[in-house]
Amino acid sequence: MPPLSYNDAYNLLQSMLKKLRRDKGVTQAALAELLGMPQSYVSKYEIGERRLDLIETFEICRVLGIDFVAFVKQLSKRIELEGGNGIAGPRDKPHGRRQKAR
Repeated sequence: MPPLSYNDAYNLLQSMLKKLRRDKGVTQAALAELLGMPQSYVSKYEIGERRLDLIETFEICRVLGIDFVAFVKQLSKRIELEGGNGIAGPRDKPHGRRQKAR
């Protein structure tokens, strides 16, 4: 099975966070209030208009009462199940500055 694309793996993260929020019976507005953010913050990351960093993801888990490490392990298992060989690189080129051809 080929690896998941970077975007597919990120979409999986988004859907898991949305499901956890709904399973806890928390609205986007209520979660945003707990985070001290506008409702649009939650909406945008749930529909993919905004990406979350690690600390933001940690804070979402914290305010929802979800163990962050357990969440990451669950995400890792889902990526393995759906992607087989992990995650493909997000770009064709390496990160950082491009080196000039010599």
